[in-house]
Amino acid sequence: MTRKKKSKPVEGKGIVHTKRREVVYEDGWTLIVDTPKAKTIPKPTFHGGDFEVNGVSYINRTLDEMRADFEHWKKAWEESDACGALREKLEGMKIENAVVLGLGSLQSSRREGRRASATQLAALQTVLGALDLPVVLQDPQYTELDKEFLTSLGYKVVDDPGAFAAVGTGSLVYAIHCYGPVYQSFSDGPRPAVLIGTDVENFGRFDG
Repeated sequence: MTRKKKSKPVEGKGIVHTKRREVVYEDGWTLIVDTPKAKTIPKPTFHGGDFEVNGVSYINRTLDEMRADFEHWKKAWEESDACGALREKLEGMKIENAVVLGLGSLQSSRREGRRASATQLAALQTVLGALDLPVVLQDPQYTELDKEFLTSLGYKVVDDPGAFAAVGTGSLVYAIHCYGPVYQSFSDGPRPAVLIGTDVENFGRFDG
């Protein structure tokens, strides 16, 4: 009588094969199987960064390197059509101070993140160059090096939520890509004269 072979066990995904062993069934069939190697838990990565703070990944930079990075992206911004258009819109505006929120870290491990932050800072300088205002900046993701660099530019850096107290009816608020509650706070409190930021329609209409 012809015996029917037993099917081989289905191997699971991710198994690393090492030593083989024989499994002998009662009916005489011998099956060669692999002994799976114990899986190891990979070490956490920082997405290309050098260190992490509160779940945010950063790269190491010196002050000179940060300044050089910024100058590179600033040059690209100043050569753009958007820079000239922004200067035209700001002519003749009467503003008392500028409050800058959520600019982002120039030490971000994401190159695109650093580019965006540097470009926004360059655009901010376009605004400030036209208006000559006192400036307060706030972002919980700032590193100590970010603060040192921004302070070297003549700006005041404060911890959250200090900058909100500086917002008044004569303020220019510069808050690109912030969360909905940030924009909501301007609806609940003093309305700034100018708000440069994400279209609030992305978060629905605010009351007030």
